[in-house]
Amino acid sequence: METTAPAILLDEREARVLSLVGTRLTEWDSGMTARVIVGDSALAVYAVLPMDVMVALAVPAQVDEGAVGDDVTTSLATFIRGVSDAVAENQSVRFDTASLPQLTASVGQGLTLASLPPSDGWQMPIHGVSSDITPEIREAIEEFRERTKGMPESQAAAVAEEIWSRAAWAGLPMRVLHAARRLRLMTDEPLRVTAATCGPWKRLSTPRGQVFSYTAGIEARLGLRVVS
Repeated sequence: METTAPAILLDEREARVLSLVGTRLTEWDSGMTARVIVGDSALAVYAVLPMDVMVALAVPAQVDEGAVGDDVTTSLATFIRGVSDAVAENQSVRFDTASLPQLTASVGQGLTLASLPPSDGWQMPIHGVSSDITPEIREAIEEFRERTKGMPESQAAAVAEEIWSRAAWAGLPMRVLHAARRLRLMTDEPLRVTAATCGPWKRLSTPRGQVFSYTAGIEARLGLRVVS
């Protein structure tokens, strides 16, 4: 990625991590939108998956002073393609947010990129190990497959909603754990993971990224949600 504006630099290792997870996201939904936020020493990328969870990836970055605070909503596929092209050539990634196509984040109830999870105020942390949790996810996937054999797509969607909405490990909705496993943020390796709650938000933190869910209802309606 070429740049003349204040730039963000990812070294090859961080670019490779972002490329791998970003590619899995675009394979899930090629039209996915992402919100890219630049800190003074890191780059954060947020995306909302079709199963109504939000994924956050953060990687260390070298950031020009003028780029700190940049916040752009863009095409995830376009952004990741540029990162992946550099990775394929064993290069670091240097770009500026002005070079990315600008999109508008949709505003609505529930999960949207217009309203991101809070950065602090998380409570009731529960710690676990990935390899202890993945069997529960596999059982849910197998249940879905067994119950939906030969079933029309509309009926299968209702079964999926029932299963993925269930409270699972640490009270997280099963959809959060399923998304983390599908993106390989959580695997059968003994990775340390943490669940936490902040008002209507629930968060799964792994060494490879975070997955969030947002609970609608009276608690959510009373919560402050900042739209920028």
